[in-house]
Amino acid sequence: MKTIFVKLLLIFAVVFTTSTLMADDFTDAMAKARKNLKSAGETADEKALMKSRGEFERILQLKKNQWIVYYYIAYVDYNISMLGAKDQNFDKVKKYTESAMDILNKSTDLNPDFSDSYVLRLALTFNRWMYEQDKMADIIAKTTAADETAKSLDPDNPRYYLITGISAYFTPEMFGGGADKALKQLNKGLELFQTRKEKEDYYPDWGKDLTCGYIALCYLKRDDKGDIEKAKQYIDKGLEANPDSVFIKGYVQKQYDEKVKDKK
Repeated sequence: MKTIFVKLLLIFAVVFTTSTLMADDFTDAMAKARKNLKSAGETADEKALMKSRGEFERILQLKKNQWIVYYYIAYVDYNISMLGAKDQNFDKVKKYTESAMDILNKSTDLNPDFSDSYVLRLALTFNRWMYEQDKMADIIAKTTAADETAKSLDPDNPRYYLITGISAYFTPEMFGGGADKALKQLNKGLELFQTRKEKEDYYPDWGKDLTCGYIALCYLKRDDKGDIEKAKQYIDKGLEANPDSVFIKGYVQKQYDEKVKDKK
């Protein structure tokens, strides 16, 4: 009896040690992959994004928390789709949007209760306007479903307000969008970013610099008295949050400089 008990203890110790090592391997691998993804996204480097994608695919072999790994692979594809949008390469937008959707489905099948998955689905569904405008009814239906699920799962998710704010920014006022509506969403998101603490270190934490950048763009678009000065304040806040933000340094700053030049 004593021998059996000792064997059981040894088996438990081996299982516990193996699971602990696997957890450490997973945490370390995720930290490295997320760091590389952030760098690739900031530099808008497609090759680096693809390399990052490969890192996450290898992490799947650890068989731990695969749903969050699938989320990041989908997020990489979303980033690549946005590079296609920047170059007006709508074939690339479609390819990587659809790829991201398929992979994100794997994530939500494994964990249907993660708000950020539906925030990403919302962003991907907006992409469809670039290449599937003939499917308006389906896009609207899927946008509404993702919106409602994301908000119901986590009404304090700042990335939800970022994505809905971006949507309002690009939507004409006659269709319910515009700078003022976008500012309402974006300012709510920025407020939530100030106190946001993710439940796990490997959960997504992107978006604060983008929120500041789009608030600046809203002020530049609205162009009321004092709005240019406000835009500059949010450019500075965005760079304070992320000094390497290509979006702010490359795009938002350029829009600001052009607006100032036009005013002279």
